Amino acid sequence: MDSPGISAVAVIGAGTMGSGIAGMFARAGCQVRLVDLSDALLDQAIARLRMGQEALVEAGLLLPRDADASIARVAPTTDLTEACDGSNFLLEAVNEDLALKQELFTEFDRFCPDETVLATNTSGLSVTAIAGATGRPDRVGGLHFWNPPHLIPLVEVIRADTTSDETAERLKAVALSLNKKPIMVRRDIPGFVGNRLQFAVVREALHLLREGVASAEDIDTAMTAGPGLRYSFLGPLRTADLGGLDVFTAISSYLFARLSVDREAPEPLRALVEAGKLGAKSGSGFYRYSDGDLGQFIRRRDRTLLKLTELLEAEEGVKNV
Repeated sequence: MDSPGISAVAVIGAGTMGSGIAGMFARAGCQVRLVDLSDALLDQAIARLRMGQEALVEAGLLLPRDADASIARVAPTTDLTEACDGSNFLLEAVNEDLALKQELFTEFDRFCPDETVLATNTSGLSVTAIAGATGRPDRVGGLHFWNPPHLIPLVEVIRADTTSDETAERLKAVALSLNKKPIMVRRDIPGFVGNRLQFAVVREALHLLREGVASAEDIDTAMTAGPGLRYSFLGPLRTADLGGLDVFTAISSYLFARLSVDREAPEPLRALVEAGKLGAKSGSGFYRYSDGDLGQFIRRRDRTLLKLTELLEAEEGVKNV
């Protein structure tokens, strides 16, 4: 790994994000200890990691022998003390529960060497509050990967109020060494940048669904075949530039007042959750999923994302020539 001093990594939490992140560090040559509460959860994590590696192999981005070698560098364990011992970088990827994260960071502070940088993959909780649970708040920051982490280039580097310049730059260097595209989030605000943009869209999509304006399928198509396709290359502010800021000002003047201002999860979302329909993980949500169909859909998603990323990287190369 190009980032100096990062060779022994502890990843705490072996869910979808943790397993994918562990695989990235392992492919970068790090020895990784992947921690969760039970052997069964760790077995599931290694299975997910292998599936992610297979997608990269199928795309010609990873040789089979390198995939096998990287998996061999991941050591699953239920022993937090063992995982922290000797680590020089730790990334936490457990559930979005602030009290749980603070409790764990207190433990990390006790078990990890003094020089270890501690990072959280929280999607939007206060990194400052998490860092405050340690005696080294200057060496704590956010490193927010996006799902699926082995495919999505974006990583948000979040500065807590106490994060030192050195730690922030080191976190950025770690992301770059994993071939990611980091952005620096200068202020520790809820949701950071990516999720604030994402949930603004989700809120409006739920509002349109609730009002009967369009079906779930058509709302999704409006995004994937319209602005979503464009945003992968342009982004919202560049899109405004190209569309004309006078035009966007005129549209804003009548449309902003009509957009959803919901302050809580809207009824269509709450109703599904209360019925136990949690999306793909439970077999149904806005759509229905069978085990076979879900696996096929994820493989199609991965192939599409890989092709799109490859195309965008080629365009980036042309721009930089």
